[in-house]
Amino acid sequence: MYCFCIFYVYKNYMLKKIGKNWCHKKDGGIFTSDHLSPSQLSKNIDQWFWDYCVLDEKARKAIPPNMKMIFGGLAGRGLQDMITENLSVDEVMKGKKK
Repeated sequence: MYCFCIFYVYKNYMLKKIGKNWCHKKDGGIFTSDHLSPSQLSKNIDQWFWDYCVLDEKARKAIPPNMKMIFGGLAGRGLQDMITENLSVDEVMKGKKK
C-alpha cells in the first residue's frame, strides 16, 4: 500500500505518490498521526519529527497543554456556543446559556 499526497499545481489537484514510509505506522510507515494540521506544519522540523514519528498518540496526549492550546480551546468553545446557542459575545463572556 502506498500513501498519496495532494499537491496544488496550476489550479488543478493531482495525486503524487510519496512512498510507503509516509504511511501510518500500522501500515508499515513512520507517521503516527492520521492527519496533518496547520499547527503541525508550523512546528520546527525536529520537533515535528519527534512528536509525530517518534511519539505515539498516547505519549502525545500525556504532554501537558501549553497556553496556546488552552486559549485556543476556550476561543473555540466560545465560538461554538455563539453558533449553536445563538448567543452574543456579551452572553458568552458572562457564561450565559439559553
